Amino acid sequence: MTLRSEASNQTRERLLDEALTLFSQHGYTATSVRDILQAAKVTQPTLYYYFADKASLFQELIERHYGENQQQLEAIIESQSTVAAKLLSFAVASFEYSCADPRIPRLMFQTYFGPTVPEIDGVLDKLTDRRFRLITRVMKEGISTGELTSSDPAFLALSFCCLVDQPINIFSRRLRPRRYLTREFANAIVTLFLKGTEIATLS
Repeated sequence: MTLRSEASNQTRERLLDEALTLFSQHGYTATSVRDILQAAKVTQPTLYYYFADKASLFQELIERHYGENQQQLEAIIESQSTVAAKLLSFAVASFEYSCADPRIPRLMFQTYFGPTVPEIDGVLDKLTDRRFRLITRVMKEGISTGELTSSDPAFLALSFCCLVDQPINIFSRRLRPRRYLTREFANAIVTLFLKGTEIATLS
């Protein structure tokens, strides 16, 4: 890599990094192109050299960070043999990924639960759908093997994702999320989910 291309790559990465910080703090709508330019210390033509607009910059952030996490989750889950182990590995990996850079889950929740923005509407949907389908497959597997009691797999997947994602939403906003999003907490969530489905069936 030449010095020029290395410098160009560094500028592009700086734009992405500063945009990630701003989007995670203020949301997409409240972050202006001017804010990103000032934070990255670049000119407007420089930003538009790398990205068509603010929306394309945002989309790259989502696809890079969230897409990378989905690939890791799929590989981790496939390596486990039981449904309980798959669910635990999913929760642990989700926690660890969120702790590695809390700006990423903050960005996701800011965007997904914020007001609809036409220019980025649907950007997250295909990735969150992929994650949800992954957990739904695990629930179907658990029902077929008898590890889970018979139920609607989509309902079970939604319930489990809520149990995992709500702590991430809360604790990723804390100063040291790693203190809270631990393997022990992930194990407690999986136990609660598995025992809860048993109770729901018996009642």
